Amino acid sequence: MFVELYPHCTVIYSYPNSVRPPLPYVVLDFERIEPVNSFEYVKNGILWQEKCKRIPFSAELVTESKTEHVAGVKKVSLSTVVDDLEQAIQFFDSQYAGDKMRAMNITVCTEGSPEPIHNSAPGVERARCSFYVDFVQRTKEYAALAPIDGEYSEDHASAASKKVADMEAGWFDEVEVKKEIRNE
Repeated sequence: MFVELYPHCTVIYSYPNSVRPPLPYVVLDFERIEPVNSFEYVKNGILWQEKCKRIPFSAELVTESKTEHVAGVKKVSLSTVVDDLEQAIQFFDSQYAGDKMRAMNITVCTEGSPEPIHNSAPGVERARCSFYVDFVQRTKEYAALAPIDGEYSEDHASAASKKVADMEAGWFDEVEVKKEIRNE
């Protein structure tokens, strides 16, 4: 969604020692997945799980400075980087983004406001804003590995075991209790 929002920027994920692309660019820095809530239920004899999760992340917009040096004169124009990143907040609050997020089973929200990052390299302006993405992971069966649609596939060497993914839980549909007294 950031690629669509900022078509003239390269959008990258943050990795240690990663090479930065030419200006302008957006760096997305994801944190660890946080569990929020979970639900389990049995439907048609199948155990279903819904796990609500959240991934905090920051978006950093990096662009060229609006400061120019012409014939020994320094011309400083107002920075637009914070306002440009503010557009992401407006975008994720739009009906358009809401429709796209519903189709992907996610919600992207902001935490706070975009802030300028001072002391950037010469000729560079930066701003950062914190976001989070909420989503629901839906699985079925006892080991919670099988996807909602289709079957689990052990399609590469480091994949979890299909035998484990296909495990089924036992359950009771009815219980009859009989009172029995033994005189021994």
